[in-house]
Amino acid sequence: MEQIRKQETIIYGGAFNPPTLAHKAILEACVDYAQIKQADVWVMPSGDRQDKTIATSRGLRLAYIEAMIESVDNKNLIPEVVTSELDRTVMVETYDTVRELEQEYPDRRFTFVFGADSTETMASWHGGEELLDNLSMLVVEREGSIVNPMARHAVRMQVNVPNVSSTQVRERLAAGVSVADLVAAPVALLLQ
Repeated sequence: MEQIRKQETIIYGGAFNPPTLAHKAILEACVDYAQIKQADVWVMPSGDRQDKTIATSRGLRLAYIEAMIESVDNKNLIPEVVTSELDRTVMVETYDTVRELEQEYPDRRFTFVFGADSTETMASWHGGEELLDNLSMLVVEREGSIVNPMARHAVRMQVNVPNVSSTQVRERLAAGVSVADLVAAPVALLLQ
C-alpha cells in the first residue's frame, strides 16, 4: 500500500515578547531549512505556562511577530502565524499542543524548533519522555548546552544567534535606552 506523503510543517514557538535579532536569526534558519524540505513554517506564540506568564496583550504580541516576519528574508516562503497556544484558556504544555495539532491536521508532519537547553530538561516536562522519543525536532545548538541524546528525531541546526534576549529589550525600554541593536527595524518601530 502506498503511503501518502504528509506536508512537513515547522513549528517555531516562543513568547516573542518582543522578538529579538536572535528570534529573527532562528526564523531565517527555519525558512532556509523549509526551502530545502519543501516545508511550511508556522510561528506559534506561546500562551501562559507554569513557568511563565506573559503580560503583553494578544494584539501587541501578534503585531511583534508580524513585524519580525516582515524583517526576514523569506525567499518567497511566508511564515504563517498560528495562535493555537495563545488562544488557550488553560496553561500551555508542549505535549498537549503536539497532540492537538496532530489531531487537527492529520495531513501534516510537524517538526518543532527547540533550543538545545530545552531538550536537556524535556524529560521532566509533561509527556516529555514521549516527546523525546517520538517528536521530530530542529534543535538550535547553544553554547553551554548539549542536545539531549534521548531526542531520537532531532536534527541539529547551526544558527549564528546573537546573544540578546527579550528580557534585555524590556529592561532597556524601561530605562529609556535604545533597543535598535537588539531587534529588527520593523519591531523597533512598534517599541517606540
